[in-house]
Amino acid sequence: MNLENRTILVTGASRGIGAATARAFADFPVRLALLARSMDRLQTLATELSARPGVEVLPLAADVTQPAQVTQAVQTITEAWGNVDILVNNAGVGMRSPVGEIDTDLARQLFETNYWGAIHCIEAVLPGMRSQRNGLIINISSIIGKRAMPNAAIYCGSKFALNALSESMRLELQPHNIRVTTFCPGVTATDMAEFELTGDGRRHSQNRMKRTPVQVTANAIVRAVQREPRDAYATFFDRIFALAATLTPGLMDRMLARFYRRQPD
Repeated sequence: MNLENRTILVTGASRGIGAATARAFADFPVRLALLARSMDRLQTLATELSARPGVEVLPLAADVTQPAQVTQAVQTITEAWGNVDILVNNAGVGMRSPVGEIDTDLARQLFETNYWGAIHCIEAVLPGMRSQRNGLIINISSIIGKRAMPNAAIYCGSKFALNALSESMRLELQPHNIRVTTFCPGVTATDMAEFELTGDGRRHSQNRMKRTPVQVTANAIVRAVQREPRDAYATFFDRIFALAATLTPGLMDRMLARFYRRQPD
């Protein structure tokens, strides 16, 4: 897709991968709708990006778990600029808890954001994309949506579900010329871990894998939007990790079990 003068909606845009992706898109003359719950952070980012040549920015405070708020946000975009051309479904939250100690209320909260939040955004932009018979939806999943990890069953489950949603949508929406890309980053150097949920509701910031610089991930997302592959990854390692999980699952079991046994609690 040619990005010039496209209307792009990025969710979870106030920080982390979302904010970095907005900055990467702003290298082009585009119309950027930035959606998150924190209007203060969005306003700061909007002020920064709107100073770039040819870039228009619309900050939108909304919670993706609330479909009415999402619908209103998309209506605001439509009234200002017309239909959304590209949806980057990035809003998400993490959770770390071993099976047997899962707080089911927190688990449902996570699914409301990571899975149902994505659906709410998709449902809101689809009428416009169908009417113009053009659009791209990129769902930000994870490499652990390809291969689950210990102590992360709920988070991994939400990303596996998002991958399945992408596969189904890809076939359903093909007749409408709406394309779907699943983007699977590895561990990215953001502050997401500070807001990760554990089974008892406390925050947990431990990371056990090499962290990819956030702008590397953001640039890879923009490339994926331009190239529209079925699946995309932030780094070559992420791609090999996902491939190995498919081709040699038993070997991955042994390697990951050994890796996690070496880590401190």
